[in-house]
Parts: sequence; C-alpha cells; structure tokens
Amino acid sequence: MGNLLGYAILVLYSILLGTIAYLVLKKYPVNGKTTDEFVLAGKNVPFGLLAPSVFVSWIWVTTIVGSAEAGVIYGISGGWAYSIGAIIAFGILIVILVKIRRLMPEGVTFMDFAGVRFSTLVKDAYFMLAILVVIYLSVEQAAGIALVFHGLFDISFKKIAFFTVMIAGAYVITVGMRGVLYNELINFFLISLGFIIFAVVIVNKFDMATLFDGLKDVQSNPKNNNYNPDALHLLSKSGIMYALSAVVIALGQICLDPAYYFKAHIAKDEKTMIRSFVFGGIAFWTPVAIISSFVIGYVALSKDINLESVINRSIAISTSILQTDFGPGIQLLFAALVFIIGITSIIHGLIGIQSIFTMGYYKDKIKPEATEAEQIKFGRTVTFLVATLCALVAISLEKVSLLTIDTFSGIFFAATCGGIFAGFWSGKILGNKVLVSIVIGILAGIAAWIKIEDTNIDWLYGSVISFGLPILFLGLMSLLTSKKFNFAKLIHLGLK
Repeated sequence: MGNLLGYAILVLYSILLGTIAYLVLKKYPVNGKTTDEFVLAGKNVPFGLLAPSVFVSWIWVTTIVGSAEAGVIYGISGGWAYSIGAIIAFGILIVILVKIRRLMPEGVTFMDFAGVRFSTLVKDAYFMLAILVVIYLSVEQAAGIALVFHGLFDISFKKIAFFTVMIAGAYVITVGMRGVLYNELINFFLISLGFIIFAVVIVNKFDMATLFDGLKDVQSNPKNNNYNPDALHLLSKSGIMYALSAVVIALGQICLDPAYYFKAHIAKDEKTMIRSFVFGGIAFWTPVAIISSFVIGYVALSKDINLESVINRSIAISTSILQTDFGPGIQLLFAALVFIIGITSIIHGLIGIQSIFTMGYYKDKIKPEATEAEQIKFGRTVTFLVATLCALVAISLEKVSLLTIDTFSGIFFAATCGGIFAGFWSGKILGNKVLVSIVIGILAGIAAWIKIEDTNIDWLYGSVISFGLPILFLGLMSLLTSKKFNFAKLIHLGLK
C-alpha cells in the first residue's frame, strides 16, 4: 500500500502539470513561437504572479529538512541561523538584480554583465558555472524527494529520483516561462496550505512545553544522544558560525542561478521586481524555515533520536518522527509537500537553463542568422539533455550524504562571488583576472576543507576562504591596475 501512495503522488502531480500545460497553451497559442513569449512571458509579469514564483522557487526540500537539522545540531541558535544566513544572501541577490537592471537595461543575467564588464572568456566561465549550479540544485532536490519516499513508503529511490526530474524537464520544454509561472502560482497555495496543516498537526501532538523540556534535557544531560550545552543559547558561537557559512553558501548558489535573473527581467517594472523578491524571497520564505526548525528539529530533540550513524541526517530526522508518531495520513501529506517543493525547484532551475540557451547563445555561438523557431528548438533540446543528465546523476546518490554534496557545492560556488561583487564595486578593468580569482578561491577552499581535521569547523573555514580570497585578490588587482572601466558601455549592450 505504501508503494502505491508514493507513486500516486507522482501520477497525480503529473496530471496537474498536464492540465496546467493544456490551459496555458490554449490561452496563449503563440507561447512557443516567439522568444519574447516562450522565455520572457511578454515581459509584463505582475506582482501577484511573480512573488509566488520567487517564494516557491526559493523553498527547497532542504529549506524544510535542512532548517530542522540546524535546529537539531545547534539548538535554539540553529533555528534562526539558517534563516538569517539565507535572508542576508537573498537580500544581496536583490541588490545585484537592481544594479544590473540599472547599469545594463538590455542585459538579463550576470553572464551578460560579465561579458561586457570583464571579457567573453569570463562570461563563458560564468555560463558554465550557472549550468553546474542548476545541475546541483536539481540533483539535490531529486535525491531529497527520493530519500523521503524511500524512507516513508519503501519505494524505489532510483525510480522516484529519475522520473521526478524527467517530468519537470518535459513540463519546462512544453510550456516555457509562462507555464512555469502559473504552475508556481498554484504551488504557492498548495505548499502554503500543506505546510500550515503539517505544522498544526505536529504542534498539537508536541506542544511548546514538551519541546522546551526536550531542549533542556539536550542542554543538561550528557547521556542525551544530541547533548549540547548551548542548546538553549540564542547566540551560541556555533550558531553564529553556521549563520556566516549559510550566507556564503547560499550566495554562491543563488547568484549564479539564471532563472532568478530572468524572473527579475520579466517583471513589468523595477518596483514590481523589488517587491516580488522581497516578499517572495524573504517575507513569505522566512516563517517556513523558522517553523520547520521548531516543528521538526525540536521535536526530534525532544524524542532523543540517535542520528550518529545516519548518512542523510536531515532526511532521517523527519521520516523517523513521522513513522514512529504519526499515521499514513500525515506521512502522505509530508511526502506530497516535499515532492511539490522539490519538483518546483527543479522546474525553476531548468527554466533558467532553457532561457539562457534560447536567448542569445545559439545566435552568438552557433548560428548568427538563426530564427526564433530555431532558437526555441535549441533551448528545448539542451534543456531535455540537461534534465536527463540530472536524472542519471540523481539516481546514483542513494548512499551519498546530501550534507557533503551541499558543503562541497557551497565551497565551490562561493569562489565566484568575488567576481560578481568586483563587477560593481571596482571601477577598474579586471578582465580575465576574475577567472584567476575563482580558481584561487576554489582550490584554497577545498584544500582547507580537506586539511582541517575538525569536522565541526572544516566546512566553515572552507567556505569562508573560498569566498574571501577572491575578493581580496581582486581588491589588490584593483589597486595595482590604473585602467578604469567605462560603465557607459553597459547601457548600450546586453542580451542579443
């Protein structure tokens, strides 16, 4: 019966996607015929459609289970550290989006900006990094979904991971940006309602007094499996360190995500864009992360769950609680919630891939005289291939720690932030020095991660070094370089 419930979620959601696709294509028959419609959704998207899109694309499976894990590991400080780190990172992304919009009105992504601000080689490097970010995002979401389904329903990890990504890919290449926005609008209500019900059910079973008593035992009882003297310390050193790393890791990921740049570009005006990202990415998102720490993380602490030998601790926390304390109904609700969150994030990532390969790339790199129909066909083909690659990679991660993947990715992508920041604060010509800074950051960050034996801090130093060294290097290069960059070039150049 458990297997059937798991597959039922996948089938029902596929039917929902098919229905949305049919309605969108019926209402907008030119949707797949012009790049302005297929990629940019007419460039007149209102707040009511854009803000929900930002919200559901920023909520990952790791928002739910990752914030819960932070609560388990760091106690009270972990509950806010995860959220604060992500909020700061998303706030910086909003500033970057506004700066690009004002400096380069015809540009869309940071790759467009980098091509003019630095060099074509730097643009290509950031282009490849953006693809890697989407692959990482999609693979992690698919693996997270599959691990939850396997834990709750004993369903095949490989089947769920593979078909989740392929369903997302099929939807993206069929409906384009407009179809993605409408799907995200519906998911906004599904996720909000599902999460509220889930949180209320758990809090009704484990009241605040129970959670507080659990935290007190974690703080004072050395025999507790999760013993932590700082469990009730709001500003513990470990919590502050975690918040710092959360900023760095999130920045490296979202600043390279092409879908956010396209979603910012299609807002009907700058005010709509800013409001949508502030409300969707911060005001709506933050309560979900904080509540997840309470209703999952602190419940796990109150039950003294032993997670020492678990490979994917964040997934085990939620599935263990649901299996021991709740019936099939709440398990089904949680699985559906995780599935909707995860597949929506994958769809968000893939629409970014489709957008960058449809707009500009085909004409710039392959066929200058390409028609819009050829560009759209190329974008769809590449997106399908990337989705297939993601699906194949995801099925190999059943026994791999998602935390390890997340840590490595955070260190790797953090190195790219130096070039992004330097593009705005430095007035000098930096050119390919940005590539050198990225290599320095990646190598130094990974070396620190490997060399530092203390697993409690190796990830922190690795990410901070990967983030900080490129900034210091480019700052030094700016001081040693006399040639100034003419920012007026950006106004007249952009996406072709």
